[in-house]
Amino acid sequence: AGLFEQAAFFIIDELHAFIGSERGKQLQSLLHRIELALGRQVPRIGLSATLGDMTLAASFLRSDGKAAIVDVPSAGGELKILVKGFEEPVQARNLSDAADSKTDIAPKAVAQHLFQALRGSNNLVFPNSRREVERYTHLLNAMCEQSQVPNEFWPHHGSLSKEIRYETEAALKQKERPATAICTNTLELGIDIGAVKSVAQIGTPPSVASLRQRLGRSGRRKGEAAILRGYVIEEALDEQAGLAARLRLNTVQTAAAISLLLENWFEPPVVNGAHLSTLIQQLLSAIAQYGGLQAGQAYQLLCAKPGPFSGVSKDSFAELLRHLGQQEILLQDSSGLLLHGRVGDKLVNHYSFYAAFSSDEEFRLVAGTKTLGTLPVSQMLSAGQRILFGGRTWLVDQIDEAQKTIFVSPAKGGVPPLFNGGGGRVHTRVRQKMREIYRSAESLPFLDATAKRFLQEGQGAYGNLSLDKHLLLDRGSEVLLLTWLGDPANEALAARLTAKGGRAQSHG
Repeated sequence: AGLFEQAAFFIIDELHAFIGSERGKQLQSLLHRIELALGRQVPRIGLSATLGDMTLAASFLRSDGKAAIVDVPSAGGELKILVKGFEEPVQARNLSDAADSKTDIAPKAVAQHLFQALRGSNNLVFPNSRREVERYTHLLNAMCEQSQVPNEFWPHHGSLSKEIRYETEAALKQKERPATAICTNTLELGIDIGAVKSVAQIGTPPSVASLRQRLGRSGRRKGEAAILRGYVIEEALDEQAGLAARLRLNTVQTAAAISLLLENWFEPPVVNGAHLSTLIQQLLSAIAQYGGLQAGQAYQLLCAKPGPFSGVSKDSFAELLRHLGQQEILLQDSSGLLLHGRVGDKLVNHYSFYAAFSSDEEFRLVAGTKTLGTLPVSQMLSAGQRILFGGRTWLVDQIDEAQKTIFVSPAKGGVPPLFNGGGGRVHTRVRQKMREIYRSAESLPFLDATAKRFLQEGQGAYGNLSLDKHLLLDRGSEVLLLTWLGDPANEALAARLTAKGGRAQSHG
């Protein structure tokens, strides 16, 4: 309590990044516990440029929702948007190593345009995954070398060392020479790099809110427009082209995200999670703080209103305590005092205990006796699914959760889901907007000639396949169910169908 005795305010910047997340629930809990220790309320102030729902923000700051809302309208500065289309030749699809076939074709053309358009100014380029950050940084550095000009392109992602990331941030902040960062969402918010001239998005943006956040880095100087350059890559069409290629999904999803951005719509945070893992973390933390707690005291501290976990009932809390006892995370002495168990002690004394960040679990991928590598698993995965790894399609035979191992065998055909990172969780409103665009015969003013052709081809395929009338497509050995819903709904449907004995997977 001594540390916060003089606290006048708690200011939470980028509030939208906390609402509904594990670290947001931890933040709520810590603020609640600090106020209990101080014996007084400390005013809380939240700041954000991309809040889709102000009432959610108010209830996040105070569970009773009693908060003053100051909604400052946008300054309405000029916004310039251009989406450029690039076509992947048919022969690239037919090469045996499909994962690397694009390196010297469409992405090189994208890199060439970036090189010409961005040199001489500060910019941010978001290619959606660490792998693509490395690819485009390499291509752009090579172009600087070939043209015998100083390098202006710097990488930034979470796997790089702190020193390399600092070099990129310093290059963006200094005024002597221009610099462009090729980055993941590590530079989307929170790091001071000053204003940039433009933002480039390669591929579909992870979300509309993310796109707004990225664009907010541009146009900060008085009299300057915010500039967004979008780049979409589609396969050339032939008789072997799949449904995704025929519908031009990359172009239409990017167009839907930009259209919703212009309508000032952003994804509302998901706020109904139980966050029991964070409750366990905070319970262990509180036990350490007080040197032990009675079960009733622990419930009163964390779960009774207006506590951060007020959605957890007494029965559920008691069941959770019993389970933690069985796992030796907690133990109860003869007086009923809750203390750290053998496993709980290890958890609390490890540095990773102090932050509640959710991260994808890494699973080993094994084919026969050969380890293929590791895979971050962020979505539902089950036996019978096909996955893409190392340029080949694999069938998931078995998943060993305890050993964090996925056993696979070579497979042919089908449409493999991509697990190499980059895609965000797509909201139902985005998919509904895509359908509106397919139904419309209109073009969109922010598309270049190639992207407009992609859109027309996608709209034509939508009409020819009568997708306005058909939700089910018979593909012979499988049936495609077109829901036009977001990823959470699709995954729930796939889980339900699997539970009924079918083999189903969610795929965009």
